[in-house]
Amino acid sequence: MKSIYAKHGIPEDLVRDGGPPFNSNFMMNFFREWGIKHHVTPPHFPRANGQIERAVQTIKNSLTKAAEEGKDLYVVLLDYRIQTAKEMPSPAKLLMGKKLRTFLPSHPSQLKPTFDVERAREALRKRQIIQNKYANKHATVLPVLH
Repeated sequence: MKSIYAKHGIPEDLVRDGGPPFNSNFMMNFFREWGIKHHVTPPHFPRANGQIERAVQTIKNSLTKAAEEGKDLYVVLLDYRIQTAKEMPSPAKLLMGKKLRTFLPSHPSQLKPTFDVERAREALRKRQIIQNKYANKHATVLPVLH
């Protein structure tokens, strides 16, 4: 994690499932020392972390298909990172603030960093509201346990 944070910066918040790799005292101390607030999604409720679950599913399917067809896995990852989702910028643009160069021809001016953080946050908020609406569509209130 330190090598990732050294490349991309220290996150303010970390959303994670309750898996064992992050439950140790060592990790709790690490989060505290580095000033990272961590949030745990409810156990046995993957819908609470829907964006990540969907991204993992998409990547797994893409990599499996690419491996079966003998394609370069790094090109598959590059293709995933440049894809936009509805009103959201691509993962690469969110992370680096610019469009990545790919095998498709593009004008050099399109590869220069231009990023509006507030517009991206607003698009994320809108997307989360829509996801929440669909997630709550089939949600039921559970009875109180005695």
